[in-house]
Amino acid sequence: MNTLVEKQYVKELVCGSNFSYILAEGGLFSATEYKVLQSQASGCFVQCMKMLYNGNIQIYYLANQLKPFANLIPSLDPERFMAVVINLLGNILKVRNNGFLNCQKIDISFEHIYVNPITLNVGLVYLPVNHTIYPDQSSFENEIRTGLIKLISGVSNLQSPATMQLSMDLSNGTLSIEDLYRRYKGGEDFLQEKDKLQGKSKHTVSLCLTAMYAPTRVEIRITKDRFVLGKKAGAVDGVISFNDKISRIHCRIDRKGERYTITDLQSANGTYVNGKRLQANQPYRIGNGDIIRMANSDFQVSTR
Repeated sequence: MNTLVEKQYVKELVCGSNFSYILAEGGLFSATEYKVLQSQASGCFVQCMKMLYNGNIQIYYLANQLKPFANLIPSLDPERFMAVVINLLGNILKVRNNGFLNCQKIDISFEHIYVNPITLNVGLVYLPVNHTIYPDQSSFENEIRTGLIKLISGVSNLQSPATMQLSMDLSNGTLSIEDLYRRYKGGEDFLQEKDKLQGKSKHTVSLCLTAMYAPTRVEIRITKDRFVLGKKAGAVDGVISFNDKISRIHCRIDRKGERYTITDLQSANGTYVNGKRLQANQPYRIGNGDIIRMANSDFQVSTR
């Protein structure tokens, strides 16, 4: 159940094949997240629009070309089910890596995961509000895992050797959502590769930047060996749109093994590490707990 509905922060209203959430009060609405949703061209979300309903803000979702996953399950065979799951996991990773949206605000109930019955592409329902449906990322991911495991074990037309293996992998806590996606998107070779890597190094450091005083929660995961930050979508890997003083192409983070450096790319208002302004085009090593300032916005570095 959507806890925001349960707590009466929002009320669901069915409108034919579409539906909406009506906010109990205007202060719940996150204008920044709504703007980000409207700018997304990846197609991983069910299209929504802000409207008014009896004086309250209404988030209206246009789902009439899609079918709820729950309704589609009886007609799916194992192969098509696997395709939906792969697309679902891929879209979750897109949201997680977005930097401006929060997976804990996705309504992950099977009634509100929408699927194109022809292409099997998945549309997620995101609530641009100032509360989360799930208390943390672990709870969100656990909901996905347990729901899919129950489906596989409880619906006979979904069962096959491949889906039973998926069920075991979903229950394996050492496999992340990214691991699962890469395995089933890329084939068996991925886990063999992963096992070899783990034999050489039991721990790989990943780095995140978390905005300290942003209007909404912003977490950027560094997912590439060369990761460019700035405000120009399409030109950078991590888009920072809430501060106009940040340059279109502001700085770059480089990863080499478990070492990370940051380089200012001749930004107008500078890049700082722990209060020290960096010289343009000169890499500077960063690590857990460091504070990076881009223009006048601070981000804390964390390693995992």
